[in-house]
Amino acid sequence: MTLLLNSCIDPFKPDLAKNDLESQLVVEGTITDEPGPFKVRLTKSGSIYPIQYSDKVVYNPEPVSGADVHITDDKGNDFHLYQGVNGWYETIDTCLQGVPGNTYTLQITDADGNRFESTPELMMEVPPIESLFFEEKQRISIKRDEVSQELWLDILLNTRMPADGIHYLKWEFEETWEFKMPEYIRVDKRFSDSPTCIGRAGESIPIMTWVTIPPEQFHCWGSEASKSILVKSTVDNLTGEIKSFPLISIGPEDDRLSIRYSILVKQYSLNKELYDFFKKLENLNETNGGMYDKMPSPLYGNIQSLSGDKKVLGFFLVSTVKTKRIFIDNRDVHVKTGHNAYFSCGWVAPPLCMFPYYYYGKIVDNGTYIGTNVWSTEKFCTDCRERGKSVKPDFW
Repeated sequence: MTLLLNSCIDPFKPDLAKNDLESQLVVEGTITDEPGPFKVRLTKSGSIYPIQYSDKVVYNPEPVSGADVHITDDKGNDFHLYQGVNGWYETIDTCLQGVPGNTYTLQITDADGNRFESTPELMMEVPPIESLFFEEKQRISIKRDEVSQELWLDILLNTRMPADGIHYLKWEFEETWEFKMPEYIRVDKRFSDSPTCIGRAGESIPIMTWVTIPPEQFHCWGSEASKSILVKSTVDNLTGEIKSFPLISIGPEDDRLSIRYSILVKQYSLNKELYDFFKKLENLNETNGGMYDKMPSPLYGNIQSLSGDKKVLGFFLVSTVKTKRIFIDNRDVHVKTGHNAYFSCGWVAPPLCMFPYYYYGKIVDNGTYIGTNVWSTEKFCTDCRERGKSVKPDFW
């Protein structure tokens, strides 16, 4: 049967164009009327890799060096962007602001002399965010064939555009949350006469215990920028209203809501060309990757090559921006909180001498084990500064 099955399988060799195999220039550029340098990031298309202690994967870009980058406007101004780190290029003037009504063009010449240019982009006005709020909602959860309900927190916004035609909007946000390391943990207590380390692993018992942790490792503030693509048009509502647009959902056992949480939302205006680009990118990210799904293809934005058939991915976004921030305290919600960021962590006492270990704290309430040092093989599992900062943000 094995021979018969093998004889029925024909190898599939996809017909790929040369440009599908070559690494391509990726451009990410946004300028607004907020003070700051004009910034553009140049990378090459590459691979993705998983994030440790997470089910997420991230894009692993290769920075582009040696490029000549300029942003010009229709008033004759030329802004030179100088190379920084990780593919970022920015102006020396850190207080530049885009001017509403002006038109801006991005121009790039790479180290090989290839030239790329964006379409001229008008800086359009965008109205303010009317309201930013949250709602708690029950969701069905299926785990190990068990069906239950979980309480989630949805963060939403309302905004309104002029009722003079179809408008296109894009949102980005930055989350900040106060958190602490888990104090009640499982420790694998190894039997040893040495309080420092042992030569090899032997018999141990798991104990649930409270530990005391050095303050600088214990209490932090985390921060993360949005990675999802959030765009919307008013094509279905000619009054210009956008109501209860969902930004993010926070589920149970997440420590973002354990003390205090804040979200800063930015609202941009798009033209139809860029809206279509981001909408296609959003749809591509939402596909399940099934056998009969459409094969993904490169998405080309508003930047073109001036050097033959060279391809370039990415976008150059120009818009005024409006922001709004809210704070959510733990007492304001009923969502169950926890420490799922540390679900995969393990703590031991004492550690093995042959491996590097990181100090976590001391057992404080477990009988004869009181005062015993607790360790982990991963610094992430012992120090909140691996996820955030121990200094309170200015706006907190």
